Amino acid sequence: MEVSKLREDFLNKLQKEEYISNYLFENIKNTIPDIIPVNFNLDNYNNKVLDKEYIKYKEYFDTMYNDIDPEIHLDEEQIKAILSDEEYSLILAGAGTGKTTTMASKVKFLVDIKKINPSKILVMSYTKKATQELEKRIVVDFGIPARVTTFHSLGFMYIREIFKEHKCYVVDSNLKNQIFLKFFKEEIFPDKERLKDLINVFTIETVDHNRAFGKYFKENYDKYQTFNEYFESYKQNELQDKIDLHQWIEDGIEMALNKEVIYTIKGELVKSKGEALIANFLFRNNIDYEYEKIYENLMPERRSYHPDFTLSLHGQPVYIEYFGLSTYEDNELSRYNKIKRMKEYYHAKHHTKFIALDYQKGEDMIEKLKEELIKLGFALKEKSDLELFNFMLDQNESSQFFRFRNFVYSVIERIKSSVNRNNYQEIINDYISKLQASEKTAAEIQYKFINDFYIYYQSKLYNSENYGFDFSDMIYYANKYISVIKNTENLNFEYLIIDEYQDISEDRYILAKQVSDKNAAKVVAVGDDWQTIFSFAGSKIEYIYNFSIYFPTAKYLRISKVYRNSKKLIEYTSKFIMENHQQIPKELISTKENSSPIKYIMFDDKEEYQKLKELIIKIHENNKDYHIMILGRTNNIIKKIYDDPSLKDGMGTKIIFEGSDVDIDGMTIHKSKGLTSDEVIIIGLDEDFPMVKGNFWMIEIFNNHWYQEKIPFAEERRLFYVALTRTKHNVYLLVNRNPLHRSRFVNEIYNISKEK
Repeated sequence: MEVSKLREDFLNKLQKEEYISNYLFENIKNTIPDIIPVNFNLDNYNNKVLDKEYIKYKEYFDTMYNDIDPEIHLDEEQIKAILSDEEYSLILAGAGTGKTTTMASKVKFLVDIKKINPSKILVMSYTKKATQELEKRIVVDFGIPARVTTFHSLGFMYIREIFKEHKCYVVDSNLKNQIFLKFFKEEIFPDKERLKDLINVFTIETVDHNRAFGKYFKENYDKYQTFNEYFESYKQNELQDKIDLHQWIEDGIEMALNKEVIYTIKGELVKSKGEALIANFLFRNNIDYEYEKIYENLMPERRSYHPDFTLSLHGQPVYIEYFGLSTYEDNELSRYNKIKRMKEYYHAKHHTKFIALDYQKGEDMIEKLKEELIKLGFALKEKSDLELFNFMLDQNESSQFFRFRNFVYSVIERIKSSVNRNNYQEIINDYISKLQASEKTAAEIQYKFINDFYIYYQSKLYNSENYGFDFSDMIYYANKYISVIKNTENLNFEYLIIDEYQDISEDRYILAKQVSDKNAAKVVAVGDDWQTIFSFAGSKIEYIYNFSIYFPTAKYLRISKVYRNSKKLIEYTSKFIMENHQQIPKELISTKENSSPIKYIMFDDKEEYQKLKELIIKIHENNKDYHIMILGRTNNIIKKIYDDPSLKDGMGTKIIFEGSDVDIDGMTIHKSKGLTSDEVIIIGLDEDFPMVKGNFWMIEIFNNHWYQEKIPFAEERRLFYVALTRTKHNVYLLVNRNPLHRSRFVNEIYNISKEK
């Protein structure tokens, strides 16, 4: 900024008693310090400005949620954090302090009061679920069409501009599975010596404590020349085990429909149960379809269009869209009806045959689909149970080595997300060269396979017309080329609001910083270093610990009033987390009273799940409307719940207590991040928590260990903190009476809670 403009901005703000940012003040100090008043203190000045602004806009904020949720009231810290107008700011928001509400309110304030065009506000988070929550509050509830997106989707926005002469598509898990299976069948299975080596070097210890290859595969792979011959034998073996084939098929289909992640009979990952029902009907009646096939014409803003289903009738395409409008709340319908009308208009414009479906209560959506298909001239011919069985297994050809496939992709993702992805071979070869001879052979076999597949995989993503991008590539190519592309109206932002900043990784930080610099956009990051628990996915706590280094002149803001936890729970958990002195201190407050929020439920060896059932019944009897959340450190701990005949797995992570209507969920602690429950039960608190487990060496060397925390098990400590703070009322710790089989964290929190 020019000196004259700096002078003008600073003096104008002083005269009008407006907020002065750290960025502006530091520039004044470094260029024209003589214009700064004598004894001027920026913090004192801004505090007075915020006090005045708080009074001015208090009624505006007090009534902001009247038409949405009258129970929501912004406190003074939240309002002042919203009013602060820094170039770069980090809002440190403790667990349960209402960060989503604060972020949404910031957007509304910018639009209503600061008159910022909604299209110039970019709100970013990490998962689709998180963005949907923010989008509901900002776009649906407030009616503000701000851009709410994941980092990957943001990267893809830039990719569409960078490679605008090509049709760009997202590489999903279905395509990745197809690519791996083709490579394994054609390149690996015929070479029995190499396959034997892979089985020997990719063991339970290597592949994230899971079996890389199933028992039947290991015992039979060398008996068959081709993969197809092996797989036919495997299917016959499986068929012999099925007493009631029809019931097995129906149970399998129903189970897949009711999981959190839904797959069709054909093995496609779909977005909803409605889509799965449609796909399964088409398949069971011998109607070929393609799921989300790229439409031949681009939509506005050069967006590719993927109709839900593309069929063929006498050589002409027929399109099916499932809108699922009946699953949305009334205040969401207008937006989704708009999407529906846009797609209907699009098909009418191109004179295509088009079936629009929605599930309505009291109506049979599948019957309607059947009628529409017959009306168009499709012939329905239902598949037999044997046909379904064979196809269901055929679509799961990797069932005996899917863990190995997932492991290989996790290694490739770590390499591709690293800043060293372009010289990964040099780094790996250097690492192997320093190994002992006893370790070197296995490492060379492991590396050769993963590298061969990596090269093969990348070669399948691009052709002359279509470019495929997986999640790692979306951010990598955006970062690589963002500086050379022009800012279009669609990519012009004035504000970047970043959710869950504590989880940011190196490549995501670079993307956010480049977007900010390119647009001279202000950055508002919201996060809590006490809840950084995703280092295995690339997050770097350094970015929140030293926010002002990565965003110079940044201001730290705080929201401290906890609406979820009681005073005592905050006291205990705060002391527990601050045993790591590198964590940023926070003075969290609450008005909720509970003198004993942590309950210790003792059990003898092999009695944990019996005690769990007794505890569920007791909680439910006392408060029948309460939701109960069961948390465990690992997936295996949660899966053991389902082995008990009294507990049934109804829908993904959902647990249904047999013979009762208990509202209960079971999940890993990682999955619980951001969630709340009336009562929380933590199981699996044995000597393996904190978990002492090293990563596979090819993952470890690309972890970018440029920041080391000074306390052992720092992230595991934060993970336990997250588990403890999910509750509105009480958290129950199931504890083994034998101290040798007890988590050190249990002993620590017990001692804290019993201190006078």
